[in-house]
Amino acid sequence: MFNRLALVQKDGNYYVDSREVAELIGKQHGHLMRDIRGYALTLGKVTQSKIGVSDFFVESSYFDSTGRTLPCYLLTKMGCEMVANKLTGEKGVLFTAAYVSQFNAMENYLRTEREKMQAMKPTLSDCNDTAQIIIEQLRRTGASTYRVLEFLDELYRPLGVELLHSGEFADVPHTFTALQIAYIFGMYSLYGNPHAQAVSCILNDHLLIGTEHKIAVSDDCLDGITGGHRYDKYALEKVHEWLSNLCYPTKIYSVYRTYHVVYRRT
Repeated sequence: MFNRLALVQKDGNYYVDSREVAELIGKQHGHLMRDIRGYALTLGKVTQSKIGVSDFFVESSYFDSTGRTLPCYLLTKMGCEMVANKLTGEKGVLFTAAYVSQFNAMENYLRTEREKMQAMKPTLSDCNDTAQIIIEQLRRTGASTYRVLEFLDELYRPLGVELLHSGEFADVPHTFTALQIAYIFGMYSLYGNPHAQAVSCILNDHLLIGTEHKIAVSDDCLDGITGGHRYDKYALEKVHEWLSNLCYPTKIYSVYRTYHVVYRRT
């Protein structure tokens, strides 16, 4: 009997359909609708009340078997209480048990889900520890300050900390280190590391990329691999074009040495 009363979700709230209430209490739906309209009319007259009609009853509709659109009400827990208070005898007891059981079960479920989500939510300490590790790795690969900010924004946003506003720095050009370009195109050395030296060779010895497409980075960003420069999207596209035209060569030659490259899918 208790679980026969189904809850309806609408706009994040839960209700009971007046048709189900009518069936459970053994009352014609039209008569129950008449009663609820009376309750709603009385509540509407109490203008000083902080409780509105929608805290009890919400107007709705449904399609009958012939396709007609007919009115009904959605009852909140308080709306069910108002209806139950007008009932006497066994029907009132059973209806009260039904709606209290269902609403309490839903409230317990929602509380459990909120607790689960809260337990999964990272703490500020967790985010700080993660940031310290990842920022060091990003700096080692020559990541730009904007890329570091992007990472921090994604990391702290679940805690309500917003570092970047929508569209902010949208006009900042993306630049790449030789190490990042090697990773993008899956260019690795025989030792399994992204082959930044081979990329630098392509950019500077074969493509002769000019200063308009590369910028020097400060000494504190150097890691001995990137060559001290960041390259723009044009340079990135030229590397891709060069590799494609030569069918992704496994040997890349400079004046002084040969770089052996292994390609991997990224």
